[in-house]
Amino acid sequence: MSFDSLKFNGDKYSSYELVHLANGLLQAKKISDNDKALLLFMKECISPARTIKVKTSGSTGAPKEIEIEKSQMLASAKMTCQYFHITKHTNMLLCLSTEFIAGKMMMVRAFLSGANLIVVKPVNNPLLDVKDKIDFTAMVPLQVESILANARTRKKFNTIENVIIGGATVNKKLEAKLAKCTNNVYSTFAMTETLSHFALRKLSGKNKSDLFEVLPGIKITKDKRECMIVHAPLLNAEPIITNDIIECIDEKHFRWLGRYDNVINSGGVKLYPEKLEQKLAAIIKENRFFVASLPDKKLGQKVILVLEGIKRSEMRSIKKQADNVFDKYEKPRKYIIVSKFAETATGKIQRKETLASATGKK
Repeated sequence: MSFDSLKFNGDKYSSYELVHLANGLLQAKKISDNDKALLLFMKECISPARTIKVKTSGSTGAPKEIEIEKSQMLASAKMTCQYFHITKHTNMLLCLSTEFIAGKMMMVRAFLSGANLIVVKPVNNPLLDVKDKIDFTAMVPLQVESILANARTRKKFNTIENVIIGGATVNKKLEAKLAKCTNNVYSTFAMTETLSHFALRKLSGKNKSDLFEVLPGIKITKDKRECMIVHAPLLNAEPIITNDIIECIDEKHFRWLGRYDNVINSGGVKLYPEKLEQKLAAIIKENRFFVASLPDKKLGQKVILVLEGIKRSEMRSIKKQADNVFDKYEKPRKYIIVSKFAETATGKIQRKETLASATGKK
């Protein structure tokens, strides 16, 4: 095992010292939920137990706990460390909650590599009070949007050598901003079952791409539904069958098309909401939205557009522009406005819950 020591905010601690430190802080009367989660996970890593329990995000169902091997976490961390050349000389910023796998894996990478783990609160703009030079970090899109909106932190962001973004989809507006960044920024393809990301898509610079590339040691194939199967023997003994519909370029590269459970069959025509949303991104720039469906007697399913916090006075313009960019069967037959989307703890939009709340239908 590689949980012998950890360099934490500039100071190196042995496993014994980490346990002593964690126990002392956990006994404090005032301790934040984030600090508590971090310290408890630190103790889990050091403990002699072979496995660790982790929470799924709840983006495709109710959040649940699954048990994973520590050896699998170290194998995942090794892939990332090798890909990004993370060593004992690296400064890594942890600005995600360790309640979930993305934050946990940042700590595991630090344990494995000997990198210095700089910990800040998982706030919207985690760079506001960071003074150290950062070499590698993982963030969610909301954090990146907040950082880029601030001139000082935007400059700091560009000095970070490698940034990986996950937890939710990077929208087209944010992607356009990231394309201009001078550092290396990647969108991740991840799930709890693969212990954080297993594929990356470059968003910045000349080598930006619309294709995901899987990490070394991982291969992908497709099933009869056109959904991706992940072959990652070091992370999971059995192939992982997903509900992600992909265009498989080869066993190492793929283009994501959408979720199988979101596919709409309207009048016999299969429509991918995520592809329709890409067309809408040029029209609806300020508000969040998603494409879904409702039962229809004639079509089987009809396309609907759900928008967050938009003014009704703006709807006429949106409908007119949508009619121009969509084909016959793609056009929304109904528009629904909600004040606030339902979200997971990691900020992913919960489509089914939002739609059920708006329509009163489960």
